[in-house]
Amino acid sequence: MHPDIHRRNRMSDHYDVIVAGAGIGGLCAALRAREKGASVAIIEKAETIGGSAAASGGTIWCAKNIDEWLKVQPNGDTALGTALIDRFDTGIEWLRKQGVSLQAREDKPYKFQRTIYQFTPDARTAMEILGYQFQHRGGTILTHTGLTGLIGGNGKPITGVRTTHTEITARSVILSTGGYQANPKLRAQYFGAESDHMIVRGVPQNTGGGFQSALEAGAQSTGPLNRFYGHLLPAPPARVGLHNFLKVKPDFSEYAILINLKGQRFDDEYLGDEVTCHTLVQQPQATAILIFDQHIRDNQNALSQWPTPDNDRVKNIREAGGEVIETSSLPELTRALTNRWHIPAHTFEKTMAEYATACATGNGQTLSIPKTGGLIPLNTPPYYAIRTRPGITFTYGGAKVNAQAQVLNKNDHPIPGLYAAGADCGGIYTRGYTGGLCMGLAYGLIAGEGAAKYATLK
Repeated sequence: MHPDIHRRNRMSDHYDVIVAGAGIGGLCAALRAREKGASVAIIEKAETIGGSAAASGGTIWCAKNIDEWLKVQPNGDTALGTALIDRFDTGIEWLRKQGVSLQAREDKPYKFQRTIYQFTPDARTAMEILGYQFQHRGGTILTHTGLTGLIGGNGKPITGVRTTHTEITARSVILSTGGYQANPKLRAQYFGAESDHMIVRGVPQNTGGGFQSALEAGAQSTGPLNRFYGHLLPAPPARVGLHNFLKVKPDFSEYAILINLKGQRFDDEYLGDEVTCHTLVQQPQATAILIFDQHIRDNQNALSQWPTPDNDRVKNIREAGGEVIETSSLPELTRALTNRWHIPAHTFEKTMAEYATACATGNGQTLSIPKTGGLIPLNTPPYYAIRTRPGITFTYGGAKVNAQAQVLNKNDHPIPGLYAAGADCGGIYTRGYTGGLCMGLAYGLIAGEGAAKYATLK
């Protein structure tokens, strides 16, 4: 940690720009606004800065171009997508100028072409460098200070924020509070009754403060409000948190079989668990069982998009207290699933027989729920089964924005003085996942520049 990271500059009751949230979006927005000459303060609900970005695996990536982006975001807003990609490319060089170390990584064959970088030594260090640079240039960071509302709105310009401690006036406000995934009420509203079984994979402070404040100020919400970025995680009693979620994520699920508690497949596994998670939320108890064999376990590094030295997920899940069934034959696996998790034997046997036939013919389109790739026959014992649930990192829905990161009202007009960055920007992603940290970087820079220009011109 940088020795000056907790230093606070003198607190004021008025700033040109207030930024709500000190994750990658908020830090980039605040530092960029400060570079443009605005007086800036960040309010952060947590004790430390960095948000979910600091706890990430440290890979920052984006689609290579708009055509690649549209492969995963069908019917996506091309203006928003183009702004994301363009500012990501220039943003990488901007990060380096701040002293952040980034190493280019080669893209593995994937659903679309990507541009990939790795924070070195890690993402937390990168966030601390941004925080230091911001404070070193005169910016103020207020931790333990949550956003409770906006001053103005509903036809009037935004003129400040209400926090858990006080009101602070400003000429413009940037919302970057990280989404609403840690808010059980909002999850139930947008994801359904089974959402209480979801595992929060991001930081617990992401409860939708920015999104709700924007709506109260007259902002338009935009979806998909029922979609999110997440991954499969082992179900309780496994102990999963920020300390280990990267180690226990079974990131070979594209090549395995996912069944629900009825013993049926429910989605195309090859789409990736960041997509199948959305369907999983609608399954009984939001629970799926991952079925695979020793061949897949032995080849986890080759099958993983982000291989790590400790890539034996079976071992890691067991060490985390997760339940793993291991048997020497498929009939034994059927009996174990029935006895332990009450999976109907006849349905499971039918599912496995259909899958075996598809593997033998090499045609996943013959399955009741077609599979577009990743067909690997399960015929190498031992056989494994792991109970999983959807882990949620950030939400796709939020306040509607334009390509200038301005928050829009219900008439699609910008709310004067209100901007958003990162997961508080709704409507950028429509279906799949094309990078998370890139949204904070790109729209943070756009919002910072726009908010500073608005504040200083005003």
